[in-house]
Amino acid sequence: MEYLVTYYVKNTNSAKDIFNVIPYASSVVTGSENEVLELVASKLKKNPFFRCCSVMDHCSGNKKVFETKFILDNPHFKEDALQTKFKVLESVDHKEIDDSGKNVNESARTEDVRKSFEVKLDHEKKVIRIGAYFYDLKGVLICEATEEDKKKYYCNRFITFPIVDEDWKVLEDEDISDGLGRLIIGKTGDTVPLAALKDAADYNAREHVCGYDELLVGLERRGITISNRRAIDSPDELSDTVVIELSKIPGKHHFRLDSHEDSYYIPRRFFHVGTDDELYQDAREWKKQTQYTYDKIVQQIADDVFSLSWFFHKPNLKVLVIAYVEESDASHRYEIGPVPTDWFYTVQTLEGDINRKLEEMYKEESDKYYKEKRPIS
Repeated sequence: MEYLVTYYVKNTNSAKDIFNVIPYASSVVTGSENEVLELVASKLKKNPFFRCCSVMDHCSGNKKVFETKFILDNPHFKEDALQTKFKVLESVDHKEIDDSGKNVNESARTEDVRKSFEVKLDHEKKVIRIGAYFYDLKGVLICEATEEDKKKYYCNRFITFPIVDEDWKVLEDEDISDGLGRLIIGKTGDTVPLAALKDAADYNAREHVCGYDELLVGLERRGITISNRRAIDSPDELSDTVVIELSKIPGKHHFRLDSHEDSYYIPRRFFHVGTDDELYQDAREWKKQTQYTYDKIVQQIADDVFSLSWFFHKPNLKVLVIAYVEESDASHRYEIGPVPTDWFYTVQTLEGDINRKLEEMYKEESDKYYKEKRPIS
C-alpha cells in the first residue's frame, strides 16, 4: 500500500496566522498500515518540533488522488522545540532513523522527500477540470518537485497541485503538466459555451470514463451554465443539424472524425474499418484493440448526439456527415464536400446509419429530457 505522509510544524509567521500549522516535509512510503504508523510514531518521538502528521492513501475511485486517512497529533510536542532544534530536513537514510519501519520500502521514502510546501487558498469559486471530471478549486499546494515529479510532469524546481472540493483532496494527474490556468473552466455562476468542454469531452472519448450526458451534468452541478447558443452574447442557438467532418488518414483503413466549428461539439475520434466492415474507434497504443459494440462509431456518435438532445431539450437533432478531402492527389489543398464515393461503403453510409440509430433512440424514450437543467444566465 502507498501512503503520503506529511509532517507539520507550528506556524510562527504572524503574517499568515490563518494557519495554526504549516507543512514541513512530506514523503511517499509503501508498506502496511501498521508499518507506516510505526514509522510515523518514531518520527514524531524523535522530532518534538513536529506538531502533527497527516497520513493519506489513494482514493478508491481514482488511484491518482490521495485523500486523508489519519490526522495524528504529536504526543511528544514541545512548544520551544522548533526554535531550539529546527533544521532543514534533508534526504537521509531512513533506516538509520527508524529500525521499526525496516519493512517499509526505503527507496520510496528517501527519493520522494519534499523539502518545502506552501498552500494558497482560492476564494473565487473556480471550477477546474482534471481528466473528464470537474471540481471546485479550493486552493493550490505548491511544493518542491521530486526527481519523480520532474520526469512525470516535465517541471522545474516546483510543482503545483490543485486542492479541490469539500474534502480538500490534492489531485495528481498528468493534466497539470502545463499548469492549472488552462484547466479552469470558469467560476460558479458563469455561463460557458458547449465548446468549453472540449478537452474534457475529448479525454472522455479516448478513455471511456462516462457518458457525454454525465459530463454535461457534472459541470452544471458545479454551478456553471452550459449554453448551446452560437456565442455567449448571441440570441441564436446552434442548428439542430450536428455537422461532422471526416478526414482520411494516410493508410488504407483509418479516418479522423471532428465536429464542425459552428455546430454542437462532438468529441474528436480516430476510427478504422474493421474486418467485418463496421467502423470502430482506434484503441490507445497500450490498449488491446477490440471490436465490441461499445466501440462502434455509429453507436458512440448516436449516444453523444442523444446526450445533447436530452440535455438541451432538442428532440430532433440529426447529423450531417461531410468530408475534408484533397482537391487533387498530392495537391495539399483541401476542400469540404460530400464523402467521396471511393471511400469505404460503411464510411459513405455513416450519416444514415447514425440517424437511423438516433430515430430508434428517440422512439424508445420520446419524452426523455433533462428537467432539472439550469436556465442560461
